[in-house]
Amino acid sequence: MTNNENISHGTPLAYREFIAEMLALAQIQADLGTTYAAIGDDAGLEYTVRRLAAYTRTAVTVLKDLKGMKEANDA
Repeated sequence: MTNNENISHGTPLAYREFIAEMLALAQIQADLGTTYAAIGDDAGLEYTVRRLAAYTRTAVTVLKDLKGMKEANDA
């Protein structure tokens, strides 16, 4: 997160910052995965692909929660 001192937990800002953090971690795994693919390291490739998928799933789940929160606030 960029500035956790100013975040009110459970707010849309906190959700967005968490999603951004997950996407940054996914990007790292994607970069590592391309390196492992290039050098033929299948074990490393499998590990990074699984981690990439986990970070992406987490981001998608929290995004759904953010959308639900916004819909509830709009109602």
